[in-house]
Amino acid sequence: MRTPFAPPALVLTSVLASIVGTASANVMYIDLGHPERQSNPLTFNNLTNETQSIANAIDENGLHTGMSIDITEPFFTIGAPSQLGSEAPTGIAAQFGADATDDYLFGHTGPFAGEDDNSLSTIEFGNLDANTIYSFTIFASRSGVNDNREAQYDFTGANNATGLLNASNNDSEVLILAGLLADDSGTITLDISAGPNNDNGNGFYYLGAIRIDTRPVPSPGSLALLTTGGLFITRRKR
Repeated sequence: MRTPFAPPALVLTSVLASIVGTASANVMYIDLGHPERQSNPLTFNNLTNETQSIANAIDENGLHTGMSIDITEPFFTIGAPSQLGSEAPTGIAAQFGADATDDYLFGHTGPFAGEDDNSLSTIEFGNLDANTIYSFTIFASRSGVNDNREAQYDFTGANNATGLLNASNNDSEVLILAGLLADDSGTITLDISAGPNNDNGNGFYYLGAIRIDTRPVPSPGSLALLTTGGLFITRRKR
C-alpha cells in the first residue's frame, strides 16, 4: 500500500517535535507599530518608532526573561507608523489580537516621503541562552491594497533561516521559522527587506507582530540536525 504523502510543513513539525521533546515552552510576544496602539504591556513587549529598544523583555506571564530587543537598522521613521493592518485577525494570527495586527513598522526601497532608501531594517535579539532553541512566528498585514507587498525575513545566529510573507490584505497567514540558535555572542539577528515577489512601486515591507517560543537544547546528536541550517515552516491559508 502506498504511504500517504506528508506535506513538508508537517514533516518539519514532526522532526522538530522529536528533537525538542515535551518540555514546556516559554512564550514571548512583541507588538511593533504605533505608540498609541500598543498591546497589553503586562503580556506584550511593545516596539514603536519612539521605543526602539527593550533591555529586559517579558514573557506572556509578565516575567522578565533577560532578553534584549533592539532595532539596530530602523524602519521608516518620519511620522507615526500607520494603523492600516488587520482589524480582525483569524486562525493562527488571532493569538496576537487586533492591537498588534492593526499597526506595524514598515520600510521601503528607494526614497519615500522625504526619507532616503530604507531597503533593510534589522532587529537584534540579545543576551540569549546558548542552551535554548528559539522559534519565531511572524505576522504582517497591510489592508486595502491590490499589489504584492511580500517581505523577506532573514534570521542569523549559530544557524540561519529565511522565509517570505505577503502582508497584502492579510488576516490569517503567519510565517514560522523554527530551530534557531544564538551565535557565540548570544545574539540572533533578524533582517527584513522586500521579498522577490514584491511588486509595489515603493517596495513596501512590513512587520506587525512576533511570537517567540523557547525550548531547551536537545542532545548533541539532535542538535547537529539544527545547526546544518534552520528548520523553517510556512503556514498559509488553505
